[in-house]
Amino acid sequence: MRLFPQLPTELAEKVVSCLDPNELPVFRLVSKAAATQFRGPNHTTFRLSQPVPPHAFAAHWLAPGATRGLNLKQRRQLLCLTAASGVVANLELAMQAAGCLLTYDVFRAAASAGQLASCKWLLQQGCPAQYFEHSGLLSAAAKGGHRHVCEWLLGLGLAWSSSGAGDAARGGHLGLMEWLLERQPQLHADVRPVNEQQWLVVGVVHGCDLPTLQRMWPGWGELSDRVKEAALDAAEGSPTPDWAAKVEWLEARGCPRGDYVGCGAAGHPDAVARLAWLRGRGCTLGAPAVAAAVAECNSAALQFLLGEEDGRPVVAVAADARPTTAFWVPAEAGDLGALKALHAAGWLVGAMEQCTHLAAEHGHLHVLAWLEEALGAGAGLLGQAAIGRSWSGLAP
Repeated sequence: MRLFPQLPTELAEKVVSCLDPNELPVFRLVSKAAATQFRGPNHTTFRLSQPVPPHAFAAHWLAPGATRGLNLKQRRQLLCLTAASGVVANLELAMQAAGCLLTYDVFRAAASAGQLASCKWLLQQGCPAQYFEHSGLLSAAAKGGHRHVCEWLLGLGLAWSSSGAGDAARGGHLGLMEWLLERQPQLHADVRPVNEQQWLVVGVVHGCDLPTLQRMWPGWGELSDRVKEAALDAAEGSPTPDWAAKVEWLEARGCPRGDYVGCGAAGHPDAVARLAWLRGRGCTLGAPAVAAAVAECNSAALQFLLGEEDGRPVVAVAADARPTTAFWVPAEAGDLGALKALHAAGWLVGAMEQCTHLAAEHGHLHVLAWLEEALGAGAGLLGQAAIGRSWSGLAP
């Protein structure tokens, strides 16, 4: 490493490009020259969901006071992210640092990421593998395309919430979907056949291309209108390039439009283009699409839906028909931008008090400050009352 300061800049960058992202913050410590040259956020930040060198992980998270500022939700998130990284040594350290019990969500994070070593360790530690009476771990692993984890899970004798075939299809993993369908009769999946079929149909529509959908469609027989509506919604939000062709093909098969037009599209990165395309086809976008845009934190979609086009509101909904979820999600998440947009469009009329309680209970002081400006001093008093109730719930 003594030679590093003498290397040309281009060569030094080429050397660093061969390192894993989480090795860069450690590499910077080899010399002052390295620390100076590589000081950007991508060089100094550890990503917990990716493998972190155990010595660096321990140095940070076992330091006195490292987790003092983390609430319970954040401590559990630390465990989930570390489980997803697959470094069991770090998972042991994270459990020690977090100081809280392992939960089903930690196991699910490991299965979703395909980290079999983490899954095996969590099972040995007694981490819950079921949520109430059933387990969604098979679905989580299937959605990520992790057959090796699916094979291991099937040997645990758990009661599954589904066969995982629909989740594999949703992730675009056609081979794994077919593998799980072959084993479906032997699975202990506590789910009604009609629901299993709907998950499979929706999964294929969402994650597979049109030729695959066309090949599988006849085998599903006569589908209910509910399943067909769900299929259209899945096509609107599909990540495949032929999503629009799937929408048109499903419409030609008699799939009806329901109340949830645009919900699938609202969460997609190019939501505005998709929503405009749907509207151009005569589709009526309603309050559920607004709620979906809020839930997905898609500000561009929200602005489009709350705006006007050709002098008319894109979404025209009476105040008493607006879903409460449209403001619950941003108030709980502290999404001030979404709350401001909803307020400007008149969607928070009669809901400001509840927004204040939700923001206070989740500790979003910046939201409370804005609400106090919008409501006056009343918001501050409401927020204090909500905080008082949340603290009283923690009393022994």
